[in-house]
This record gives sequence, C-alpha cells and structure tokens, in this order.
Amino acid sequence: MWSKVLSRVGERFPGLKARLGDGVPRDLPAFGVSLAFHVAILATLGAMGIAANAELRREITSQVFDNTIPSFDKTEIQDMDQPDMPAVVNSIGSSAPNFSVLAKEGSSAPPVAAKADGSNPTMMLNAGAVTRPGEIAMPSAMTIGQNVSIKGSGAEHVGGVEGAVDRVAMELLNRLERGKTLVVWAFDASGSLQVEREKLAKHIEQVYAHINQLDKDQIAAGDALMTMVVAFGQNRKAMLPEPTNDQAAIISAIREVPLDTTGVESTFQTVTNIVKNWGKFKDAKGQAYQTIVIVVTDEVGDDEPQLEGAISAASAAKVPVYVLGSPALFGKIEGRMNYTDPKTKKVHYNLPVRQGPESVALETIHLPFWYGGDQYDNLDAGFGPYALSRMAGATGGIYFITRMGPSRLTFDPNAMREYRPDWVSTEQYAKALQKDPIRGAVIQAALVTQQQLPGQPGLTFPSADSPEFKEAMARNQETVARVEYTVNEALTPITGVSKLRDRETSRRWQAHYDLIRGRLLAMKIRCAEYQTACAKMKKDAPKFKDAKSNAWKLVPTEEILSGPKVETVAKETRALLKRVVDDHPNTPWALLAQRELKDPFGFKWVETTVPPPPKRNEAEAAAAKKKAAMKKDMPKEPEIKL
Repeated sequence: MWSKVLSRVGERFPGLKARLGDGVPRDLPAFGVSLAFHVAILATLGAMGIAANAELRREITSQVFDNTIPSFDKTEIQDMDQPDMPAVVNSIGSSAPNFSVLAKEGSSAPPVAAKADGSNPTMMLNAGAVTRPGEIAMPSAMTIGQNVSIKGSGAEHVGGVEGAVDRVAMELLNRLERGKTLVVWAFDASGSLQVEREKLAKHIEQVYAHINQLDKDQIAAGDALMTMVVAFGQNRKAMLPEPTNDQAAIISAIREVPLDTTGVESTFQTVTNIVKNWGKFKDAKGQAYQTIVIVVTDEVGDDEPQLEGAISAASAAKVPVYVLGSPALFGKIEGRMNYTDPKTKKVHYNLPVRQGPESVALETIHLPFWYGGDQYDNLDAGFGPYALSRMAGATGGIYFITRMGPSRLTFDPNAMREYRPDWVSTEQYAKALQKDPIRGAVIQAALVTQQQLPGQPGLTFPSADSPEFKEAMARNQETVARVEYTVNEALTPITGVSKLRDRETSRRWQAHYDLIRGRLLAMKIRCAEYQTACAKMKKDAPKFKDAKSNAWKLVPTEEILSGPKVETVAKETRALLKRVVDDHPNTPWALLAQRELKDPFGFKWVETTVPPPPKRNEAEAAAAKKKAAMKKDMPKEPEIKL
C-alpha cells in the first residue's frame, strides 16, 4: 500500500519523489481514500518526522485501558476526453500540567526530546510510530450569498452574487482597456452545481448588461469582447463551436451545460486545457486577444496534482484565472450538501462535498467540546480553498467567494484579512514549517487529533449500589482515558516550543498556537477532574437526600479537586483562552476559545431523577422488529457522487 502512496505522490509532485525514498515502514496500517496532496506534506516534512496532515484515513487498533485511577501526587506544571463528452477543441501561556494518565499499554510513542531553546529537533510523529485508539481522519470542502475576493497577497470584499457580477464586469472592463479580450467561462458540470448553474446563467447575463452600462467609451463594442463556454467534469466539452460575441448564444450555452454524473471534477486539467486552446487566441483577421478564465465551481476539484502545472501554463501565457466559488470550511476538508436527482426528484441529504481546507494542510485540532452546545464543525474560513485560491492569486486573478449551499456562521471579512493562509506551493510550505518550530508544532498537534476521538463521556450514572454502576463507570473512564491519551500526545510538541511563542509574527499562526494550547490544556484538566470525581464516587459514594433520586450526575463547577498545582494550571489556561478572545476578535479562533470557556473545568456530583424507559406493548415491539428486518433486506441505494 505504501508503494501506491509513493507512486501517487511521485506523479503529483515529481520534485518530492526523491525526498520520500524507500526508507518508510512497510507494515503501516491500511490507508483509506485520501488526498495524495496531503501525503506530499508527509514526504516534505520527513526531516521533521511529521506525518503529513493529509486526507488519509488510517485504522488504528483499540487497546485495553488500565482502569486504575491515576495518582495526582506528582502532578507538575511544565513549561475532456470521454466518448460522450468530446475534448475541448478550438471551435500562550508558559506552563502545562503533566498529569498522569490512564495509559494504554504498549501504545505510546517515544517522547520527543526538546532542545535547550524549547524547539523539537525530530518531531517524532510519523505515521508508523504513532499507535492510537480511533481512526485518523485527515483533511478531505465549498457551498453562492456573501462574497470575498482574493487576489495576490491581498483580499477584496464584495457583496452577494450581484456584487460578484459587478466585480466580474469591472475586471472585464479593466482588461478591455488594455485591448481585445476573450473570456472563457469554465462551468463545473457536477450535480451539486446544477441548480446554481441555472441561477448563475441569469446573473452572468447581467455581467454583459453591466459592461454595456459601464462602458462609456464603447471599448467592448463589436468583437472587442469575445466569449467561450466550457463544461467540465471528469472530462471537458466546448459548448460553443468557436468564441463569439453573441450574448444569446453565450447564455444558451451556459444553460445547456450537460450533467456530469461521474462525481469527478478535473478543475486544474481543464484550466491547462483552456490555456492550451485559447491562451493565444486570434480572430479570423489575425488580431490577438488577451485571454482570461473564469472557473465556476462549488468544489475544490479532484485533480490537485495538476495545480502547479495549471499555474505554470496560465502564467506562461499570461492568462489570469478567476474563480467564482464557495468559501472553504475552517480547518476542515469535507462539507455537506443536499442534492436533488434531476430524474427522480428525490432529495439526497448531507452528501459529502470537498470544500477545503483553506490552507495547504489542516492547521487546527479536532477536539469535541463537552456539554451541550454547538460543536462549530462548519465554520467559514473566510477564504477560498487552498488550491483554487493559490491558482487565482498566482496567475493574477481573483477568488470570488460566493455561497452556493447551506448557510454557515461567517466572520467579518475585514477582521479576517490579516489571517490569510499561506498560498505557496507545498514545497515552500514544508520548508517554512521546517524553519519555524511554532508552526511545526501546530501541524503536529493537528495531526495527532485528526482521529475519530470519542465525544463527551457519560455524565449521568445509576445509583452507586446498582449492578449497572460499575460497568457504566468503567466504560466512561475508558472514554476519558482515550481522550486524555491523545491530548497528551498533542501537547508534547506544543509545550516543547512554548518559550518560542513570542517570536511568531504571523497573526494566523499566533491564533493557531494559542487556541490549540488553551484547548488541549482545558481538555487535559477536564479529563483529570473527571477521573478524580469518579475515583471519589467509587471510594465513598454518598447517599441520596431526596427519596425520588435514582441517579448521579456530573455537572461543571469552578472548583478543582485534583490539587493546587492543577488549580494553578486551570487559572493559566483560562487566561490563555481569554487572550485568544481578546487578541483575535470576530474570528473563528475567538469563537472556539469562547466555546471552550463556556463551561468550568471542574466536576461535582449532584443527585438526579432519571425516568425509566417507556414500555412498549408486544404489538409495537413486533412491528418495530418487522420494520427493522424489512429495512435490512432492502437493497442499498447506489452511491451518489457530487
């Protein structure tokens, strides 16, 4: 399997193939469907030993936890080519607690030794060295409303779809001032964009109307502005026999974009193909045109290995690439969208769509919040997906972020300007991580937590003298132990570079580091407090004061039971999270820090009454059993790809 990964990485990033070599473990667990793109990060960061923050899925065998309660006495504070679709033709804080943990036997990776300056020379966290319970879930997302446009190193903000139309019109006029212009619209033909394409046909018609209104000097008159329409999915198709200035034909071509059912979007290969066919376009009189490409899509694309090739081709031909797309999900790859089958009209809900991340690799931790409240799994990143944003910026185009799906919590574009991701090549990104211990630690911590961690443990337990009590206690303590084990792993690189935190100058990476450290410390304290509360309950369970009570419930409290050292760390952790809120207002980092601070870190027991489950009569039970059997025997629906 590793040889296949090497092959895919070598095809995508030939320059990195030599870095991978053959000195990799041969007995790695199986990898699921993943982004070879992020595997390339693994290769490039080999010198640091960081497993790539990739879109791989790795199965990890669950181990049995030692369910003894940890000792807290020594707690220390540490510092176009398919048959039916012809090819296109030219027609922080400074301390961290070191709590003991319910350890998993034989599964912990060797500790990472830090240098005297706090930096980590090896970052020993490669895929072969880490064995954890759960499944590593690596990066694998985009939705048209509020728009953000990104060009080069800056960011430009516009309104809704109408605002994007205005900006496209202005960009075309700017180009026309320099000479005759050919605009090639490239439409994603996938099913997820079908409804939006119909809406956009009307808006794009307005682009030309706006040009006519704004064109005081008639620079777009006659054949000065020509248009071509291309549909792309797994392959590509020219929707017009040749570039034209016939607006009726242009709009008709957009509306006739065929539905591609393969679920594959060859975005970057399409750009390369367009540049090859029309990058040096001349009309029948031999007059040369400057070409621009406008890609309309709601997904990242499935051919990211072709990204740098598309950039090279477009840059060489001086063809800027604009993108009308969706915002990336903050620190996440896969979003969800609803899809209506055009034939059956059946609605398929929450189908996965690749909509991110906004950065080369996942730079945020995945750590479920405890207690009731939003998990904030689907936040707008404030920027487009990395690959599309890089292509637009590197070629002199603009990324217009326009919502094409369900609404999500967004952030003030002006506040997000200084948090722009690093839109550099993967090799440049990896070299930067090698030179910057803070950024390397952030990526390593993010990698550790990109597994399927259990969510919140149970907070309600049966009476201590009931036969179910012991089993419930053991089960939930094991859940907490799994969380704590991963938190300890992720904290190792983070605490190892804490003394270097103030050297980081990037607002984005400052926010990443402080939030990650604060959240990991908060979860570590909660895990310790949970185990301490359980130990006390098992040792000396109190009696119910209310005759109606039949269960015990853990509720959050400010009081810390694990000792004064842990209490000191809790105070520092709250201050660190508060600093994130104050230093990075109106950003995802501040929101997530506020969510972590919503509930105190400690636990206390309160008695409660849990009603017995409702009884069903025999007829209801038989009907439910029959329904379950029928559902089991039904044939599975075919997989829907967007």
